[in-house]
Amino acid sequence: MESAPYSFLVSVNNPVPVSVPLPAHLPPGAETASTVRSTAARAGDPPLARVHTPRTTQRWSRQAPVPFWIHSGLDDSLLCSVHPAAPDVYDLSTADGAPLARITRRAGRVLPWPRRVRWTAQFVGPSQSVTGRVGTWYSWLIYVVTAPVWFVYALCATVYSFIDGSADDFTFGGPTRTRWRVRGVGTVLDHRGISKTYRFSPQRLDARVAYALAILQTWERKR
Repeated sequence: MESAPYSFLVSVNNPVPVSVPLPAHLPPGAETASTVRSTAARAGDPPLARVHTPRTTQRWSRQAPVPFWIHSGLDDSLLCSVHPAAPDVYDLSTADGAPLARITRRAGRVLPWPRRVRWTAQFVGPSQSVTGRVGTWYSWLIYVVTAPVWFVYALCATVYSFIDGSADDFTFGGPTRTRWRVRGVGTVLDHRGISKTYRFSPQRLDARVAYALAILQTWERKR
């Protein structure tokens, strides 16, 4: 893995069966569901990581999560595994099965007071955590103020697509910019919603934790 800061992107792929023979830790019929790629990679370069999941007839969701294994893109060695522990709670383990961190997602809400979705990784051992809130406060303010305009536009566009017979999706999501911070260190992982990339500082955060957070957040949005 690199030591200098770099940007990466999580791609959600159509599941592809993992090549045999399967590693002992993967279940029969395991599939490659995602890849983590550097934004600076050239065509033909291997990904930073591959994400394997059990074969299932249902797509991953927060209501029906499945475990997944993150493998190195260079030599296909196991980097870590992530297993659901409770609703919106995931245990991250090292390649040898030792607990590394617990990832939790706290839902956002409007009442009785607004709060943003929060992703947290609490490390095992030293009392340290990395926390990211989805959307900056000023982007949410702009989103709420301009929501009536976007609603009218989406409604008109949907009616037009129905008449025209096209299948375009004109729905609008909320702000997604997420900065994960460590107390006393600062920003260690920065998700930029427009480009959908993650800016990462390997010297400040374990890459396995960064990849797991990025994968979970990406899957939540796209599945």
